Amino acid sequence: MIDPATTEPATSDPFVVARPDASAEPILSVRHLVKEFRVRERSRHAVVHAVSDVSFDVLAGQTLALVGESGCGKSTTGRCILRLTEPTSGQVVFRGQDLVTLGAKEMRAARRHLQIVFQDPQASLHPRMTVRRMLAEPMKVHGEPPDRVVARVDELISLVQLRPEHLDRYPHEFSGGQRQRVGIARALAISPALLVLDEPVSALDVSIQAEVVRLLADLRTRLHLAYIFIAHDLAVVRQIADRVAVMYLGKIVEIGAADHVYDTPQHPYTQALLSAVPIPDPAVQESRRRIVLSGELPSPIDPPSGCRFRTRCWRAEQRCTDVEPVLARTGLGSDHQVACHFPGDFGDAPSHLEPAPTFDAEAGS
Repeated sequence: MIDPATTEPATSDPFVVARPDASAEPILSVRHLVKEFRVRERSRHAVVHAVSDVSFDVLAGQTLALVGESGCGKSTTGRCILRLTEPTSGQVVFRGQDLVTLGAKEMRAARRHLQIVFQDPQASLHPRMTVRRMLAEPMKVHGEPPDRVVARVDELISLVQLRPEHLDRYPHEFSGGQRQRVGIARALAISPALLVLDEPVSALDVSIQAEVVRLLADLRTRLHLAYIFIAHDLAVVRQIADRVAVMYLGKIVEIGAADHVYDTPQHPYTQALLSAVPIPDPAVQESRRRIVLSGELPSPIDPPSGCRFRTRCWRAEQRCTDVEPVLARTGLGSDHQVACHFPGDFGDAPSHLEPAPTFDAEAGS
């Protein structure tokens, strides 16, 4: 196994970044995105409502995080944006052009500006290609001249803080964190403006996660990239996100500036997710209280009427069954919106709060 690269980041603290101008035009606008899959369930055909009427904007140089439990539709949303999965309906407008309406040739040209980094670096890299060949391939596909390809490959390996000798090695010769760096370098090969990062650190050890997140933050600042950062780990998300969109069963239930969503969450589901985020201070962690949701996650084949979260919510009333809530401003910020009939803090649900579990060193759990 190769030793980790020792190259230092270009900035002393890449988590301190220049925030994008909120008044700027979005580089990406997703409007009323829907993705439904037809499946066969027992003896009948059914529809999986994977993404249901999702809308958001991303500015140049901004990181929007899509968070939620597994199966909430966040990865499908990311794949629909790139049309790796074809949307059922809706708009994905990138720099004024609706990607959903493009033909194959036009979409291929548009993809040089939008790239994806996958969750599993081992599965996303060709096992029989050297790093050099993998980094050169996207540029050759898009018609870059050979001398530019050679120079760019050298730039890319330096950008992701690997060494020149790594270029002639194969994926199995690298650690997980190094493989993900190669995946990031490949995504950057043709100088995109936006990256979809689909759980980019969830397959890595915790110590390596921090290094890769730091690299991504540094690259965003240096290259003025926009990110859609898909994750279920809210502790990781807070380190890099400007805005956070919380998804539940195919819908966005809360969206806003990261500080507002983390410090003053208004939707019960957001509050439940954040209450489970570990706190590094043992004294605080031991004394904090956690929201424990009751009930099972409903099936996306047959989502509940009205509010989809009502079957697990302590605030649910008849209105939540009859009327579907829409995203509305909360007053906590110009872009902070929540889809809830009864938004607010979680002090109203003492019977649903239980002490957070503590780690027992002797028991190992």
